[in-house]
Amino acid sequence: MADTIMKSFFIYPNMRKEGAHVLLPKVCGQLRRDGVHLMLPLQMRSAPLGLDDVEYVETDAGVRLAELAVVLGGDGTMLRLARAAAQQALPLLGVNVGHIGFMTELEPNELGRMEKLFTGEYSIDSRMMLHAVVRRGGRAVYEDDALNDIVVAKGTAFRVVRVCIAADEEDVTGFSGDGVIVATPTGSTAYGLSAGGPVIEPSAENMAVIPICAHALAAKSFVFAPERRISIRAACEGGSEVFLSVDGGQGFAIRPDDVVEITRSPLRSRLVRLKGDSFYKILQQKL
Repeated sequence: MADTIMKSFFIYPNMRKEGAHVLLPKVCGQLRRDGVHLMLPLQMRSAPLGLDDVEYVETDAGVRLAELAVVLGGDGTMLRLARAAAQQALPLLGVNVGHIGFMTELEPNELGRMEKLFTGEYSIDSRMMLHAVVRRGGRAVYEDDALNDIVVAKGTAFRVVRVCIAADEEDVTGFSGDGVIVATPTGSTAYGLSAGGPVIEPSAENMAVIPICAHALAAKSFVFAPERRISIRAACEGGSEVFLSVDGGQGFAIRPDDVVEITRSPLRSRLVRLKGDSFYKILQQKL
């Protein structure tokens, strides 16, 4: 049971999904009542939505002003808002209009459960995030935070990348392959799982380092304590580019002498839970 009764909502729909078009007026109708403030992204002002009593704001303002963000989409939509929401300690409630929607809480036929936001019958699931820094000549040239994973991978299909991994400056392993994934427990059920990595329950708060298509029988996944500082060096044969991607976002080109440092982020993602399902029940339902 939560102490706060939600009264201000930022609704963040992925309008590229047809299901979001259908759900948006239903979600607004479910949340609309006296004293409740509903906000939508500013770019939706010109869309023929037919929604009254809704304020259109820049996404940054919506994240800053709201008590809760209702995300209509899949896990990718959740990830796009996760960092900004974490910076404001803004809880996220996901409504799945994607495929698996592992991080989303509700299915489209469960909107009635949002009534619990007005009675305090919900909980907040606090999730560990990762912080990535690319150091070039000792200087930070790139930084970002991830809820799911940080991936270092080759940019050319027919090349192999050599990856060297250290923990707290002590060499751990090295291998050749397509790259490496560093995943949070949340991300362990995403790309990391498809690459053969372990499933980590969220309360464990470990980091999983998972090779991608390694060209070595001995290449294994490692699970590190959250206090570790993971360092990755990567170079592609023939001088081809290697890219760093955070939560599936746009790649950042890294050079052979760059060091990618990954640590636990001071930010945390806050996911709203209305159904009380355990991690293992969600795992069985979604995967």
